[in-house]
Amino acid sequence: MLLVALSIALMTADQRLTVLSEARSTLEYVVYPLQLLASLPNRAGHWLGEAFSSHTQLIDSNRELQRNNLLLKARLQKYQALASENAHLRQLLNASEHTTEKVKIARLVSIDLDPYSQRELINQGSRDGVYQGQPVIDAGGLMGQVIQVGPFNAQVLLIADPSSAVPVIDTRSGLRLLAIGTGQPDALDVRSAPVNADIRVGDLLSTSGLGERFPPHYPVCRVTQVNREPGDPFAKVLCQPTAQLDRYREVLLLWYHPPHKPVLDETPHTDTSPHGKRK
Repeated sequence: MLLVALSIALMTADQRLTVLSEARSTLEYVVYPLQLLASLPNRAGHWLGEAFSSHTQLIDSNRELQRNNLLLKARLQKYQALASENAHLRQLLNASEHTTEKVKIARLVSIDLDPYSQRELINQGSRDGVYQGQPVIDAGGLMGQVIQVGPFNAQVLLIADPSSAVPVIDTRSGLRLLAIGTGQPDALDVRSAPVNADIRVGDLLSTSGLGERFPPHYPVCRVTQVNREPGDPFAKVLCQPTAQLDRYREVLLLWYHPPHKPVLDETPHTDTSPHGKRK
């Protein structure tokens, strides 16, 4: 009871007088270190908790950023591939605008795994009008010809195949030559060039139209090497195909009919005469 009475008296004096206020301010200097010491365990625990929590959150955030970065890089690669494919398709469409023959885009399905064979399978067949011997081009020039046709697919023999031979002409000198495949997609062997033939490195060789298999004036290759050895009647000429034989997955099928060969109409015509005979 004495302590309660003393407390009430002190509270009343604190409200009425200013002396206790000054004494309380003085006591705060003495009590403050004790308050700090008493709150130290709580503050230390709180600081350690925040430190460990921040470290864990930082690790989780770092892992999440790494995952997002990986996903974004994968998407970027896909977008870059799509952009490259779209650019190639635009090049193909631009090439088709400069041709007078009917063209159609085909897509690569598979390639021959034989390292010395240069053949591809495309997703167009006889039901799409593809025929044996049909020329195949891309935005850069001649790629090859169709050698086998199925209902849904067709096999293409590239000009780099050793069994391929394309009659070509030097666009600068007019020299007629024969471009033979070497089995490598970046090299063709040019035959029948005499040792004194007017052919130089950098000359563009295009289809001559001889043989009536390929239309004339399509780029085939560019001369990269000319060797003339004494005693050899023929020069050794190598050239690089202008078409991207080992790149991209889209090609152009070309419908070509030689001028002196009539286009056959496969649609039967029915005679409307009274006899009803078919023409």
